[in-house]
Amino acid sequence: MTDRRTLITSLGAGLLLAAGPRAFASTAAGLCLPADCVTCGPTGSTTAGPFYVANSPAAMDINLLRMPGTPLRVDGIVLGGRDGRRVQAGARVELWHADSEGRYHPENSGDIARYRADEINLRGQVVCDGDGRFTFTSIVPAHYGSRRRHLHWRIVADGHRALVTQTYWKDELGTARERRDPVDRDPEACRWIDFRTDQGAATGQVVFVLRPAD
Repeated sequence: MTDRRTLITSLGAGLLLAAGPRAFASTAAGLCLPADCVTCGPTGSTTAGPFYVANSPAAMDINLLRMPGTPLRVDGIVLGGRDGRRVQAGARVELWHADSEGRYHPENSGDIARYRADEINLRGQVVCDGDGRFTFTSIVPAHYGSRRRHLHWRIVADGHRALVTQTYWKDELGTARERRDPVDRDPEACRWIDFRTDQGAATGQVVFVLRPAD
């Protein structure tokens, strides 16, 4: 019998390989050059929330179960070093978020080996290319409770502190919903992503800056 983790990882890896390096490069082509990226210093950290699942699938397209929703694409770059400008080739970036009804899959935590393949969705991880860049595609998450619309991230790179953080939709900055959200008060400007509509998809870009380990 196929091990659950093997099944899920194989599914995610297949999707990632299907996208191919050329597709990966084209989606991230519009990002800033490291020397010109607008940053807010090291990226602020915040809670992973109650639904972090370790060892998520290797996948650029994390809508593994093809749930309905508005398409989402996020292109990013990971920087670090003493000056915050060194690209982090090989950094591992994890993304997870709620679905279009505000639910997580699973609505639980632990290791991915605890779950069947059909219980895992809207979670995945990629490795940054030689320029420190990455891309994810998914669907736009809904609000839930009093939270702002958000994406969860975990980023790990050699020689740097692991970063767990969240990003938000810039069009909610200054709204009543932002003021009601009790989590991650006053995030720096760089974590408010300016999502635009491009051929029916919400597209945005983000820059993460890691702190050196020592």
